[in-house]
Amino acid sequence: MKKLLTIWLFISSFLIAKDYALLIVISKYKDRKIPRLNITEDIKHYENILRNMDFNGNIYFLKDSDATRDNILKNIQNVSGIIKKEDRFFMFFTGHGTDYKDEDYRLKLKETLPEIYWKDTGMLLPYDFNSNNNKIAQTLIIGKRDLRDYFTHIDTKTSKAFIVFDACFTENSSKGNLRGNNNRFLYIDTKNETYPYKNIVYIGASKTQARSGKLSKVLDQCLNKNTTFFNLKRCMNRVLKKSPHRAIVLSMSDEPMIFREKNIKRR
Repeated sequence: MKKLLTIWLFISSFLIAKDYALLIVISKYKDRKIPRLNITEDIKHYENILRNMDFNGNIYFLKDSDATRDNILKNIQNVSGIIKKEDRFFMFFTGHGTDYKDEDYRLKLKETLPEIYWKDTGMLLPYDFNSNNNKIAQTLIIGKRDLRDYFTHIDTKTSKAFIVFDACFTENSSKGNLRGNNNRFLYIDTKNETYPYKNIVYIGASKTQARSGKLSKVLDQCLNKNTTFFNLKRCMNRVLKKSPHRAIVLSMSDEPMIFREKNIKRR
C-alpha cells in the first residue's frame, strides 16, 4: 500500500502544472517624442485569450509606467527561473518596436552600439525608452542581446510557451538569426529564416510597420482551447487576408505542445 501511495504521489506531482502569463501594454511613453497608441482593448483581448486557453495561474501585468526595461526583463528572468516541464508560459507585448531597417533609429543605433548586437534582430521600446543618441541602445530591449538567453532557458524547461509581440518590426524580436541552421519551421509570410526554439510558439505583428493593437483582436477571434495550430494559422490568414501587414508565426513543430493539452491538472 505504501508503495502504491508513493507511485500515486509521483504521478500527481507530474500532472499538476502551473500557468504563468506576462502582459505588457504600453500606450504612452516617457519620451514625449514617441507617438501614443490607442490600444485600450488589448488587455481585454489578452484576458479573453487566457480564459479561452483555460489559464489558471499567475498573471504579471505591466502597463505604461510600470513597463520599464528593468521590470520587463526581471519578470521574464523570474519566470525562466521557476517554470517547469508541464507549466505553460504566455507573454503578450503591445507597444512600439523597431529593427535595423527602421530609418527613424538605425543611424542613432549605429552611433552607440556595434552592429553585431542589433543587426538581424528586432527590438522593443519599453516605457522608459530614450530616443537621444547617447541613450537609445541602453534603453531598448534588443532581441538577441536581451531576450534570447531568457527565452532559450524557458524553451529548455517547458514544452509549452506562447509569445506574442504586437509591435512594428517584430519579425525577429524574439531572437536573432541563426545562420546555417536547416531545421524546418512553420511560418506565415516569412522566408529564408531560421528559428532557434523547440517549444516556443512566437507570433509577431509584422515584418515592417504595423498598426499596434490589431493582432490582439485577431488572436482573440482565432484562439481558444480547442484550436489546433493549423486552424489558428488558417484563421489568421483568413482574417488578415486584406491587411497590408501580415503576422509572423514561427514554430519548430507542426503541432506544438501548447495546443495539445491532455490530462494535465492546473493549479
